[in-house]
Amino acid sequence: MKNMIPIKVKQRTLIKASNPPSSPPQATVSNLDLILGHFQISLISIYPPSSSSIETIISTIKTNLPAFLNHFYPFSGRIRPDPVTNLPYLFCDNSGVEFVIAESEIPLCSIDFGDVDRSLHQIQIPFGLDLPLSLQLVRFACGGFSVSWSTSHLLLDGHGLITLPTAWSDFLWTGAFLESPSHERSIFVPRSPPQYKPSPKQEFTLYKPDALINVLGGASLLRKIYRVEAADVDRIRVRASGHVRATRLEAMSAYLWKLLATATGELDMTCRLAWLVDGRTRLGSKYNDAMRGYLGNVISYTWREERVDEIKKQSLAYGARLTKEAIEDVACEERFEQLVDWMEEHKAAGKWTETVGVGLGAPTIVISSMISFRVELDFGFGAPVMTLPWLRPSRLGSCSFTIVRNPKKDGSLFVSARLWPRLAQVIEQDAERVFRPVTAESLGFVPAPVSRL
Repeated sequence: MKNMIPIKVKQRTLIKASNPPSSPPQATVSNLDLILGHFQISLISIYPPSSSSIETIISTIKTNLPAFLNHFYPFSGRIRPDPVTNLPYLFCDNSGVEFVIAESEIPLCSIDFGDVDRSLHQIQIPFGLDLPLSLQLVRFACGGFSVSWSTSHLLLDGHGLITLPTAWSDFLWTGAFLESPSHERSIFVPRSPPQYKPSPKQEFTLYKPDALINVLGGASLLRKIYRVEAADVDRIRVRASGHVRATRLEAMSAYLWKLLATATGELDMTCRLAWLVDGRTRLGSKYNDAMRGYLGNVISYTWREERVDEIKKQSLAYGARLTKEAIEDVACEERFEQLVDWMEEHKAAGKWTETVGVGLGAPTIVISSMISFRVELDFGFGAPVMTLPWLRPSRLGSCSFTIVRNPKKDGSLFVSARLWPRLAQVIEQDAERVFRPVTAESLGFVPAPVSRL
């Protein structure tokens, strides 16, 4: 791999909760947690040089993390397989969160941030599969640093992945949280008998080799980071709006759909968009209290397949309307209760994934939007210039786009994309240049001027 980032781990320590609540040592996960199952994910934030020393930053983390973990105690435990069912569960024994301190001899200005494999992929440090949380600090030669909150999708979804470091920042600034964190997964109890439509059987596929594309097929997809400026977001929203103003997700989806249709061309008659849907604000009143501060998985899926020529011909408002309708179809309490029931009868089979993400059938983009989530990542040493989720490459053959708001709160968006070279070419040759490759310079990292004697 070109442009390797040399990173040297200086220290690994375990930090325990100072006064965790008394709770059963074994905590089961919900059926919604088990749909995607146990695989590692990280939220990586890139910070510019701080006026404080790296020693001060490290001391702040080590001093305050034990008290913080009293409220997030499952992350100080371990993930283990149940000896009878082999399903993963959380062992809340306060073994401790891994805190990794590392350094790199290169400055941030020399990193190719537009390419995930040359940036985030190398900044994230591998950690044990049994660890619910590995907090990783990497200092670079320029004085800037990265912070990675590395965990498992078993414990949280995209909302929780953003909430965890945001709560950390709140805690350091105020000593409290906007919402008390909730780890009570028993709120999603299957009905007796289970009740669900046949649709989940078509919507999910077992994540096993004979149902997936081969490893080289998965490796052929590029991994890019783009930025969408606030002015472009607003302009696309205007064009995507009808009688009601389109949301940022609806507008970006409509625009991506047109780019996908262009890339598909005459190779196929149809193309698809799929969305991960956060259910926290969409469940009925009986879940209102339980959803406050809830960190576990509350996501569903939906997708729409349309003719390529129709997507090309119609306005952005058409694509935005299709997006809105697709999401509303699954944005209800009954949908999530059916998923809980379906998983109750299928969890013993193994790990599942969404069928549209496998890469068979019509060309597909799977969109995960974190635009609506509150992002506060200044924990006392300035806000990061970029923050994005990261996960290891998989054997899924569809494209995936994750959209996150800029932590600098300027209205722009960051997009982490896993995509085919043909689609990347269409995006980067688009005359409107909505999706612009991220560079170190665009993040504010420039080489130090060379002194002349």
